[in-house]
Parts: sequence; structure tokens; C-alpha cells
Amino acid sequence: MSVTDTLGIVVRALATQAGVDSAAIDADKPLSAVPGIESVKALRAITEIEDECDVVIPDDFLFETASVRELAEFVASLAREGSSL
Repeated sequence: MSVTDTLGIVVRALATQAGVDSAAIDADKPLSAVPGIESVKALRAITEIEDECDVVIPDDFLFETASVRELAEFVASLAREGSSL
């Protein structure tokens, strides 16, 4: 799975949970900068991303993630490595 494809999945999941248009999400800003996102919504988005990409995102990574793009890059690397559920 490419980073571009994964970024689309990440942005779509975050936008859906935050109730905003995908265009409102700046991939180079932190997850906390997503308009309307709060912890419960972020966790729901992560679950959607894990299900769609067939990966498990370690809980501690979410606290280390600096941007939406970095999350997408990490998920793409997990998918390439075959980190499946």
C-alpha cells in the first residue's frame, strides 16, 4: 500500500469522525489540529484505519505522532511489513 493511498484512508477516517470535509485536514499538522477531533473520535478513526489497512497501530505511537502525514507513513510501513491483525 502506498503512502498516498494510506494518506487518503487516514484523512477520510479522521474527517468522518470529526464531521468535517477532508479538505479541512492539513496532513502536515498534528492530529490534535484536526478541526472537531477529540480523543474518542480520534480513537474511532484509528480503529477504522486499522480495519481498512489490516494493521495494528501501537497505542504509544499515537502519542508520538507529529502529523497526519507521519501517521499515514507509519501505517503504510506496517502494511508493507505485513503487520496484520
